[in-house]
Amino acid sequence: MKSALFVLGHGSQAQEADEIFFQIVEQIKKISSFELVGMGSLQISKPSFEEGIEVLIQQGAEKIVIVPMFIFLGNHVKFDIPEELEKLRDKYPQTVFVMAKHIGADARIAAIIDDRAKEAIEG
Repeated sequence: MKSALFVLGHGSQAQEADEIFFQIVEQIKKISSFELVGMGSLQISKPSFEEGIEVLIQQGAEKIVIVPMFIFLGNHVKFDIPEELEKLRDKYPQTVFVMAKHIGADARIAAIIDDRAKEAIEG
């Protein structure tokens, strides 16, 4: 079964936000063991959630793990994403969709914040 990792962002009207999201996904592609890595946004930005999923399915993905790139367990993670995921399951019944946990509180984020603070003092 060909597996794919799908990174789901929020989306933004700011071009810089889209560029950073793209850069993060490119970094993930370099380190991921998944055969395919895709991306999409819940709102505003392109590709959309569904458009990004379609790309992976066209590339042969049979199982797609969706990782919401959200820090907080808010309404998007609790309600909006699962609702959109159900629509995708209905549209692509041959594909297995798995939703991973959102980013949440993670020691790696704490380390990045500490590093940024140190950089600000040193630079």
